[in-house]
Amino acid sequence: MLISTLRERQLPDIEQVLVERTHQALEGAEDLLTDLLDISRLDQAAVKPDVALYRLDELLAPLVSEFQSVAEAAGLNLRVHMGDFAINTDLRLMTRILRNFLSNACRYTDEGCILLGARRRGEMLRLEVWDTGRGIAADRLDSIFLEFNQLDVGRAADRKGVGLGLAIVERIAKILGYRIQVRSWPGRGSVFSIDVPISHEVPLPISLAAPLPGAGNPLPGRRLLVLDNEVSILESMSALLGQWGCDVVIATDECSALAALQGRAPELILADYHLDHGVVGCDVVRHLREHFNQPIAAVIITADRTDQCRRSLRQLDAPLLNKPVKPGKLRAVLSQLLG
Repeated sequence: MLISTLRERQLPDIEQVLVERTHQALEGAEDLLTDLLDISRLDQAAVKPDVALYRLDELLAPLVSEFQSVAEAAGLNLRVHMGDFAINTDLRLMTRILRNFLSNACRYTDEGCILLGARRRGEMLRLEVWDTGRGIAADRLDSIFLEFNQLDVGRAADRKGVGLGLAIVERIAKILGYRIQVRSWPGRGSVFSIDVPISHEVPLPISLAAPLPGAGNPLPGRRLLVLDNEVSILESMSALLGQWGCDVVIATDECSALAALQGRAPELILADYHLDHGVVGCDVVRHLREHFNQPIAAVIITADRTDQCRRSLRQLDAPLLNKPVKPGKLRAVLSQLLG
């Protein structure tokens, strides 16, 4: 968050380059740690699927939104064909698999298009990611799912990550009991697919609130409460939100929050999940809503990825952001809730 605050400031060119390189180095380290943690948890069978019924567009629409700009920046055309289906799956784990497929497709495709599609196969729905990239030789197809294995990407500067993505995908698919297939034609492209159980019951579409056209930036002047037991996080969050024009109130617990708010309800609460002395951020949000008798919008931030945490958030009706928080994701969530 501190680096992101610097990135948005007007700095001399030399300092701007140094800040940008620092940001890229931190992102690389963060991605590596996340992958290593995921591999460790998957190998220890510490990941338990949380299977529920979802519309296909609930799974694919956020991915399309995320990768549209990635594909455009690479000069590629991202196409989507999803259909009106519903699936029984773990949304978070399936998102991780498809995000990896799409990321690889963008990375290994120099020109042409990428297709994210779905087609029915009996009682299964086959989700596919096609690309027009360089393809994979037949004798390398089995090895791409090994840890620390990457396809040839030419210069070292063109490499990203350390080759753990597909190893994670294979482990997740095994936990979910899904089948993964890869077909490739060297020089013409590849298709990665996964078969997911289809549901005959299709839930009604979820209405997603979107900012009104012409509403502009909804953040300047909005009063936000940031609740965290780490003072350094409060300071960096306050600096970032303040740069976005927000009126920021900070507190480490419920008592100090009520004192800092001085009888005026915040428009949104950003709360850490685990506070001091076993207190949970969700409970503080509920108490503040009751105190002010208002359905105050809230976002919970946590490094806790357990099912218990996700169930608590469903009851609270608040979106979850996992630590370390991506500033771009934070800004998008805040803009949607306040728009």
